[in-house]
Amino acid sequence: MRRQDEQLGIHNLGNVCYMISMLQQFYWVPAFRYGLLKVVDDSPERIEEYKERKIDDNMLRQLQLLFGGLELSERAMADPTEFCFSFKQMNGQPTNPGEQRDAQEFLNEFFEKLEPLLKRTSQKYLIADIF
Repeated sequence: MRRQDEQLGIHNLGNVCYMISMLQQFYWVPAFRYGLLKVVDDSPERIEEYKERKIDDNMLRQLQLLFGGLELSERAMADPTEFCFSFKQMNGQPTNPGEQRDAQEFLNEFFEKLEPLLKRTSQKYLIADIF
């Protein structure tokens, strides 16, 4: 069992350190983390096959699962595979973990993608209120 003061990391799948560093920073903003975890997304699941997994292709729910795993898991590291799948690149393809990208570019895309997903929830002002 993980001690309450032990911190959990996010496994780097290759070259996604730019993403992991930003996600960990977001996680450590309690108002954002808990606001995000309170979101109820009523949209239907969009289950896709990816690397022999069935994944709900919904970035908001995958972010919630990742943060929930960081909060509650007894593992040493959280697996960002599902989040990477749901965080689509400009060409509509899942994030390629083997491709290095810029953290600032990820930050801008992250907010551009998350804000419309939050608009239809009770947490529609979460980003504006915190960042």
